[in-house]
Amino acid sequence: MIREGLAQLVAVGGQRWAPGAAARLGLSFEALHARHPRLIVCDISGYGEGGPYQDKKAYDLLIQSESGFLSVTGTADDPVKAGCSIADISAGMYAYSAILNALLLRQKTGLGSRLDVSMLESMVEWMGFPMYYAFEGAAPPVRAGAAHASIYPYGPFPTGDGNTIMLGLQNEREWRVFCAQVLRQAELAEDPRFATNSLRTANREALRALIVAAFADLSVQQVTDRLEDAQIANARVNDMAGVWAHPQLRARDRWSQVDSPAGALPALLPPASSNAFAPRMAAVPAVGQNTDAVLASLGYAPEQVARFHASEVV
Repeated sequence: MIREGLAQLVAVGGQRWAPGAAARLGLSFEALHARHPRLIVCDISGYGEGGPYQDKKAYDLLIQSESGFLSVTGTADDPVKAGCSIADISAGMYAYSAILNALLLRQKTGLGSRLDVSMLESMVEWMGFPMYYAFEGAAPPVRAGAAHASIYPYGPFPTGDGNTIMLGLQNEREWRVFCAQVLRQAELAEDPRFATNSLRTANREALRALIVAAFADLSVQQVTDRLEDAQIANARVNDMAGVWAHPQLRARDRWSQVDSPAGALPALLPPASSNAFAPRMAAVPAVGQNTDAVLASLGYAPEQVARFHASEVV
């Protein structure tokens, strides 16, 4: 039951029900708005309301596919999905920003509004570069693994100690510096096969072989040092253990600790630190720990809550 306490809140719903199910339960925006005009309702679904895909099932990987993400991600032979649930995350982020907009609007009008967030549209928004690259039938970016599709050298390269370094060149000046100070083969900058970025991209396999050979006797730290001295952008290709131990996260004190039923757990502080407040890092509650408090906040009397427990409603 929607109680008066919800009139100041935001309702966010993922559409796991069939379209129209919420309305049949009396939970449509129109029904809720009539009783609680300040309520903001945000519906998140795979394809949004209306259109031929409204009733189509949607999961993260399916939306990655429908949005074109898989077509530009992976190797020349195989498309590859993202390693985290980016379609879910993108929809959540757009829902978050849309709710903030709705809260600002409510401050001016006094009224809530309804938000319709589509996972597909969220992902297509993120596809701006490859989508407009292929505008009006132009060839899309090729799948190039972890390398850049149209700039070279820009991607991962193995080092002699079994690690991998990611580097990225942006212009012809950096290419000459890279040849002289990192590869220590200044003459390579004059090789006609690699005279421009388009030529380096077209001849990337030959150039990659030369770079791999130059790095074969160097550790990842030695290559990093050369790249830093040459002011060439670079990064380590970290595994999860490397992320847990990342020196930048430690130096900025980004790790906090929260309690949980299983004991203390590490927790990353939220991004976008504010000088106005410290983020709230509360304990992870046990299952059902806050049920009675939530029901009480919604106006249920203790005897009603007791009946819920007795009948196993909660």
